[in-house]
Amino acid sequence: MAVRAFDISDVSTASVTVLERVPRTRRDARRLRQRHALAGIVAVSVPFVVALIVLGVGH
Repeated sequence: MAVRAFDISDVSTASVTVLERVPRTRRDARRLRQRHALAGIVAVSVPFVVALIVLGVGH
């Protein structure tokens, strides 16, 4: 069952524009997955590194 998104912001045009994204290639999907994985690793590891630095300075 396909759902299509139509641009109805401009009523004066007679034709309706179908807004559909082009499917990603496998390479693009892999890059996006790797970028999100790297961002997650950085987001999780930075607080631990900061905590180690604070404990090291405080010790």
